[in-house]
Amino acid sequence: KETCSRETCAISLALSDNMTTIFASSSSSSVCLSRSSSSATSKLCLRRSKKWIPLSEGGRRRTKTLRVWREINEHVTAVVDASFREEEDEEEDEEETEGLGGVVSDAAALEMYLRLESGKQRECVETFVSEEAREKTLSATSVVDVEERRGDEKNGNETITKSMKLREAERAADILRTHGLVFLKSVVPEETCDEILADLNAICDECKETYGDALRRTDVLLGVGDDNGDDSGDGKINGVKKALEFACKEEGGNIRNILSFVEDATEDAVLVELSVLATEKGADRQVLHPDVAYDAPHETLYSVFIALQDVTQDMGPTLFVLNSHDKQTHDQLPKTKWTEKEFDVLRTKRAVEALLKKGDAVLYNARAFHQGGENTSGRRALLTLTFLKPPVPPEPTRRNKECLWSIREDVFRRQITAKDLATGGE
Repeated sequence: KETCSRETCAISLALSDNMTTIFASSSSSSVCLSRSSSSATSKLCLRRSKKWIPLSEGGRRRTKTLRVWREINEHVTAVVDASFREEEDEEEDEEETEGLGGVVSDAAALEMYLRLESGKQRECVETFVSEEAREKTLSATSVVDVEERRGDEKNGNETITKSMKLREAERAADILRTHGLVFLKSVVPEETCDEILADLNAICDECKETYGDALRRTDVLLGVGDDNGDDSGDGKINGVKKALEFACKEEGGNIRNILSFVEDATEDAVLVELSVLATEKGADRQVLHPDVAYDAPHETLYSVFIALQDVTQDMGPTLFVLNSHDKQTHDQLPKTKWTEKEFDVLRTKRAVEALLKKGDAVLYNARAFHQGGENTSGRRALLTLTFLKPPVPPEPTRRNKECLWSIREDVFRRQITAKDLATGGE
């Protein structure tokens, strides 16, 4: 059998970070991926009928959409395992592959490649910040401050002064500027997290009735209307407005003040993404990636992951590579075709995992490299907000060119700022 050349591999994997398309040479082609145990380089071959051929010997190149994302309704999408088959999928041609042990679709082959690549990346992250060091260097507040604040919230006391909150916000902005992320405590009250999670679970459970154990992730775009019901429609989740306002205001999560100290954000940064991301048991680790291209024609994005329940190690917490939001790291770590050179760069970096308590959050520069972990436990739900300093383009410039804003159109049109959320629009 012929083996693909390195040039062929480079062409074939050009869209692998997209996670929805892969090159194929004909409508009947299938994809086989294999990895040598002694090398970090993956080999990709395309097969037509019973013959293995390099892509250069094939016919016209085309892209093939992989049915991994499923649209549930206008506001809800799901990611399912590549092994899940629906009636229309059964009509697609598939062939046996000796290297993968059975019938394998394009989606399954791509899924296997990504699993191997992300696993290798995770292995190369050798230095992690300890929990104690994280509290000292990556958190805007001390544990004592947090416990006092949580106690005050339950008792209805307002003991944290304005000057203390501004100092806390300035410290958070310094950490964010230096390391590319900062950990925040009590960003959303626990009872509000429970309210959101209850409605989210109903949506996810409905998806699970359709896809069973093949369900890997559910994304729900959120409205910010009145929590008592004015924001009707599919994917309705209560508590969102309360969560956003508390997260941004000074006596809450303080996000508005933090962004005001960040030059490429400011308190006038616009909410451009708003959703809940829920991963299920069995969800694979993501490949390492930033959420925005370094040379994007707009300002960088600032995103917030808020834990709707405690995020434990077996739920696959997001791993962040510290100080990776700079141009040098973007130049060193390509989108695809990682070799030992790139893995060696990764070995020199420090990382931290977003192990969060309910209501806590991580605020990060979207240029920072990160990856969601493998979920071996149960549902992990994160309320996700993203802000962008105006002007706001119709779509973001990401390394993955296919991604749009993850937000409902009616919310996007309102151009809600961090200041608006902190002040209730006053």
